[in-house]
This record gives sequence, structure tokens and C-alpha cells, in this order.
Amino acid sequence: MRLTHLLLLASPLFAACVMRTDHSNNNNNNNNNNPQPVTVVVDTDQTMTNTPGGDGVGVFVQYGSGGHWRLWWTCDTNKSGLACDFSVDITGTGIANAKPSAFETNDTLDTTTANRLVATTHTTVGVDGLDFDATPGATVTLDVSVSGLRDGGFFFWVGDDASGKPAINGNYQGQLSDPLIFQPSLP
Repeated sequence: MRLTHLLLLASPLFAACVMRTDHSNNNNNNNNNNPQPVTVVVDTDQTMTNTPGGDGVGVFVQYGSGGHWRLWWTCDTNKSGLACDFSVDITGTGIANAKPSAFETNDTLDTTTANRLVATTHTTVGVDGLDFDATPGATVTLDVSVSGLRDGGFFFWVGDDASGKPAINGNYQGQLSDPLIFQPSLP
């Protein structure tokens, strides 16, 4: 599997992150057969930046106090020459105020079902994303497909590591599922 190292800044965190740069299933965090979604803790008010589009496949998750979520996703088109067709299915309680970011003409956001959003994008070298609100402190479940592939290794967030310091994915050591449940550290 080809990997590229991408430096992410997570304020006040400065950490290295490995993004997927292929569409294969050869990731140590791959757990597509897990019937039970894994729950991970996302640090409230921690941010990630410097995720350029086109250099790796990733779905990035942030949570802001008061129930404010920000998601964005990227493809590895610069490396693979391929586009990524994302389907990002979000469920939770009290979902409202959805605002897509950088959606193109054929990209869609379905808000017709209560407590659910479904974003569908054709992503190449851009960065597509979505901001929304949900019940403060409540979990949000993400079920993501990238060109038909579901893989927990595509998810990135800031969580506390074993010593209590913020780290990319909280240095999570288990296999990640897709869908993946995100629990904010504080409401």
C-alpha cells in the first residue's frame, strides 16, 4: 500500500498524520467486517488544519463545544489519477443547520430525514466538507463510502492519547470500524 505522510496542525497540537493514498483495503485499521461500530472520543474544541485536497484519502472530524461539528474530506487524485465518489451518511440527535462547503453542481446534501444528513460528492483535488449542529455532547455516527469502499482507516480526528495529550486519532490502537461513532469529550 502506498502511503504519504501529511503534516497536520491541530491547534494547539502539532502532530504527524498518515493519510491513505490508495483505494485498497490494505490498512491495519481496516475493519469492514465488524458488525458493531466502534466508539471513539473526539476532543472538544481541538482543530486540524493543512489538509490539502488531492494528496490523500481522508475524512476529518472536529467537534466544537455547544454541538458544532465540522467534517471535510479529501481524495488522492494527485497520486492515483482517480476521483473519489464520497457518500457521507451522518446520524445523531438534534441535527440541524447543515452547511455544505465547496460542493460542486452535481454534489448533493440530503436533509429530508430527521437526525440524518447524507452528503454525496465527486472529489478530486478539492476539499469538500460540511458543518452542522447536533445536540451538545451527543454522539454522531459516520458511515462513509469512498468509491464503494468502506474503511475505518479513512477517519481522522483529534483525541487524547494514553497520557492525556491531544493526538491524531488519540493514538487509537484498535481496529476502526466504518461506520464509526464519535463521542465528544465535553458537551
